Amino acid sequence: MKKIAAIVLTFVSLFALTACHVGDISVNFYVPYWKYWEYSSGNEFTYTASEITEVDINWVGGEIEIVESKNAELTVTENSAELDEGMQMHYLIDDGKLTIHYSKALCREEIDAEKKHLRVEVPEGIKIDIDSVNASIKVGEMTLGEIKLTNVSGNVELMRLVASEVTIENVDGDILAGEIIADKFSATGVSGLLSFSKISANKIAATNVSGKTELGIAKKSEVSITGASGNIDIKLLSSVGATVEYSTMSGTFSADMPHTTSGKTHIFGNGEINICVETVSGNLYVS
Repeated sequence: MKKIAAIVLTFVSLFALTACHVGDISVNFYVPYWKYWEYSSGNEFTYTASEITEVDINWVGGEIEIVESKNAELTVTENSAELDEGMQMHYLIDDGKLTIHYSKALCREEIDAEKKHLRVEVPEGIKIDIDSVNASIKVGEMTLGEIKLTNVSGNVELMRLVASEVTIENVDGDILAGEIIADKFSATGVSGLLSFSKISANKIAATNVSGKTELGIAKKSEVSITGASGNIDIKLLSSVGATVEYSTMSGTFSADMPHTTSGKTHIFGNGEINICVETVSGNLYVS
């Protein structure tokens, strides 16, 4: 389980170096970000959809809400009108990329997270990259090129995503999603629930250290699931069957569907979906 240990260490380091959080107050430890002198600040701005192909958000505390819009002019807002300019969001559009930071570079202020609800309207088909600590992330129904969400201490909620690649990493919080349609899908969790109602992807990878994992698989795919102590529930949502290889130290296997078993391998229907599951003590249930 070296992979799981490496994931935990990565998230711990990110949390320690980025921010701390006490109640509704977050204290930033921002290092200077590139071209910080070129950034604008405020609690609202508009931009032209055709200006950008990528959005990069770096956030500490509060909430991030991403909304797809077909309008030519799009709006970004946060409820920070009462905060000083240095505590408000800082943003820059450069070479097709919109970058948004939680506050000014080298900010050492105590900021009320209740006044840091960020709402970003984005056009269809772009790339989104979000890095956040102590924040919740909500993503509406969207069609994107790629999306990557990295979050520490907060929940991630997704309605419906269509993208070439979806990558989600979260520690100390739940990831809850409706439908995901992608070529590649990857989800990593530490101490939280991973719940995906319906995934249609060619490649699916999920790792959860201590929380429960729920995956609804809707098409033929290559699936890899790794866990330590959390249980894993797999739902086969199509008529395509699955070949499930389950390796565990002390977990148990169960299913409510007809299948055949040979050693660590369990075959459902025509066995076309290849699913590899590895756990330390987590149980596996297939339905």
